[in-house]
Amino acid sequence: MATWMITGANGWLGGHVLDALTRDVAEGDRIVVLGRNRPRSPRGALFVSADLLDPDALGRAARDVAPDYVVHAAGKTPPAGDVELFDANFWGTDRLLSALRSTGRPARVVVAGSAAEVGPVAAADLPITEERPCRPTTAYGRAKLMATRSALAGRGPLEVTVGRVFNLIGPGMPESLAFGRFAATLAEPTADPARILAGRLDARRDFVDVRDAAAALIALATRGKAGRVYNVASGESRPVQEGLDRLVALSGRAAVVVADPGAIRRGEIDDSRASVDRIAGETGWRPTTSFERSLRDLWESAAPERRPLSRTA
Repeated sequence: MATWMITGANGWLGGHVLDALTRDVAEGDRIVVLGRNRPRSPRGALFVSADLLDPDALGRAARDVAPDYVVHAAGKTPPAGDVELFDANFWGTDRLLSALRSTGRPARVVVAGSAAEVGPVAAADLPITEERPCRPTTAYGRAKLMATRSALAGRGPLEVTVGRVFNLIGPGMPESLAFGRFAATLAEPTADPARILAGRLDARRDFVDVRDAAAALIALATRGKAGRVYNVASGESRPVQEGLDRLVALSGRAAVVVADPGAIRRGEIDDSRASVDRIAGETGWRPTTSFERSLRDLWESAAPERRPLSRTA
C-alpha cells in the first residue's frame, strides 16, 4: 500500500490530479491532501492542514503522513503580484521539499513547473525541448524556474522530477486564463453581440487538456527519472484566435472582439510548441484529449444550461 500526498487540490490542476488519483490508483493506496483549506469535495482523501510557508507545520505533516509519492501542484499564477508569486511558487516549493527531506525517508516527488520558465523561443528553435536554456521574462516564470532549479538541486532521499506544464485548457478553466474568460463572457445572459475583451489573438500556444496534464504528473511520479524536467504538452501549437472562434461557435452567439491592452503581458511570446518525446519515451504518457474536446468540455462547464449548438469532436 502506497501513500500519495497532493498539494493544490483546491486549485484547477491539483483538483484534477486528486480526481485522477481517487479514480485510478491501486486499491488500498492512501491519498492525503495537504493545504490550508479542506477541499470542497475530499473525494475519499484524507486532509492534513499545513501552510506551505510554515516550516514547522510542514515538518509535522511530512512526518505524520510519510508519503511515498508527492504531487506538488500548489502555487499562484498571474494576476497575483510579484511578491505573492515568489512566495507561493519558490518558497512554498522549497519549504515543502525541505520538510520532506527532513524525515530521512525516500519519496518520489513531482513538482508542477510551467512553460513560462522558458521565455521567448525563436520559430527556428521550435519545438521546445527540455534542454532549451530558460530565459523567463515574467515574475511568474522567474519564480517557477527558481523552484525548478532548487527542487532538482536538492540532496537527500527524495527522487524529484519536474513536469513543465504548458498552456492548460479544459473544463473548469478559471477566468484568469483567456479561454476561461471568453467562455464565461459568452455564458452571460446578455443581449448579442457578446462583447469579448481579448489580448493577442495571433499568439500561438501549446494547449494541453488539464485532465491529460494531471495524468502526466501521476505518470511522472511513478515512472519519471529523478533529476529530470519533462515537458507536459500536446506537441503542437494553435493560435488563440482558433480557440475563441470555436467557443463562439459552440455558444451559438454573435460576438464582437474588443482589444484589451491590459490582457497583453510584457514579454509575451509568439509561439510555444513543445516536444513531448522525453515524457512519451520514458513514461509512456501521451495526451489523448483533442483541442476540440477540451473546448467543448470547457464550454459545457461554463454554461451547463446552454447546450452547444455545434459538436465538432
